[in-house]
Amino acid sequence: MHLWRAAIVALALALLISVPAAAADGRYRACLDPGHGGTDPGAVRGTLVEKELNLDIALRVRALLGSTAYNVTLTRSDNNTTLGNSARAQICNASNAQLVLSIHLNASTDATVDYAWFFYGKPQKDKAFAATMDANYKILNASGTDLLAHKVITNFANGTLLKSNAPAALAEGLFMSNTDERTLLAATDASSRRQQIAEQLVAGIKAFAGR
Repeated sequence: MHLWRAAIVALALALLISVPAAAADGRYRACLDPGHGGTDPGAVRGTLVEKELNLDIALRVRALLGSTAYNVTLTRSDNNTTLGNSARAQICNASNAQLVLSIHLNASTDATVDYAWFFYGKPQKDKAFAATMDANYKILNASGTDLLAHKVITNFANGTLLKSNAPAALAEGLFMSNTDERTLLAATDASSRRQQIAEQLVAGIKAFAGR
């Protein structure tokens, strides 16, 4: 148990080495948590693997936020790292994050289902942030004819959300199992579906952070 805790602390410190001390500047501190990773691939549909998509989207969010106004920490920066929810929260807490966003994509056995869904852990701490993310996520549906539908924000007893000190939310940006979304998600260019998801998540983060 002590070795396990020491490994988590060492990982958190390693991830934070390149991040300036929280009090060193006035940038807003955001912690992005790409869901799954390592031995946990998340949903898999053909060549699409959720852990890889989540990280790609998180990296795009970080790039869009930039380093001038935001100090961004990622809970993982590769697809080989396996992290439990408590470890993810500990990394975010060690960075003194002011918000925590866990990035996921949804999946279903029904390939026609597609909608966005945001979750919060502790209502008093997290619900306002989840609501802000939901309200500012205005991505078009896969056919580009209308806004993608949303499910009502929901409480989720997820350890990353519950154990993070900062307001925390989990985003299920869309269904990677949807037939049309699978085609769109295969692209990686600057106008790709992945980029669109990142842009919408950034809109929510900026609205909540006020910058």
